[in-house]
Amino acid sequence: MGRPLPGPPMTANKVFRFAPSPEHKAKHLFVFLHGGGATPESMISVAFKFQARFPSAALVVPSRLEDLPGSDPAPDPLTVLNDGNRVERIAALLPRIEDLVRREQTNCGIAAESTVLIGFSQGGTVALEAVKRYPGLAGAVVAYSARFAQLPLAGASISARFHLVHGEYDAIVSRVHSERAARALAALHVPVTLDIVADLGHALSHHAVSLGSLRLLQGIYEGRKATLH
Repeated sequence: MGRPLPGPPMTANKVFRFAPSPEHKAKHLFVFLHGGGATPESMISVAFKFQARFPSAALVVPSRLEDLPGSDPAPDPLTVLNDGNRVERIAALLPRIEDLVRREQTNCGIAAESTVLIGFSQGGTVALEAVKRYPGLAGAVVAYSARFAQLPLAGASISARFHLVHGEYDAIVSRVHSERAARALAALHVPVTLDIVADLGHALSHHAVSLGSLRLLQGIYEGRKATLH
């Protein structure tokens, strides 16, 4: 488990890549997006926990989202997101995320429907907004302690499944945002799950990570059952 992909695990663009465990061929691509002010290393342990449940998953953990190459300006770090700049700042990052995800899909030979974006806090917001803006970019999102920059509008076309996990006592990003997101997605008939983790603040606990990976597994299984004839 956790083998680096061929070549160095970190490129000049500071993207960590890990192949599936040796006995498995890559069937899924998981892209992990960390919170503002954090480092990619903060998500690597989370990535390995997901790979323990999905041994055929290739893992990608980019560095600071602001450092990804792209033409859109990124004048401020994600740590200064607020109600006045959140929509604009996240929108400026989305083309970079799309480029990253599509490049990794090509490199790994993984289709969009087998790609999952997994993010914490601001990284979760980027994941949510990416699949809203680019339908078909990924098959699922797991968002921890996150929120949409702007809730999906009525009539929006969204093809991904969503698994929202939020701490009951999150004082940084209120759980209300995940509850609103779940209602908005359900109104669009988009598959969504919501788990509120008791006694948890703005953090990634082992239980929260396990819940997210379990919901993802259940969602994949349910999707397969729905296609059986």
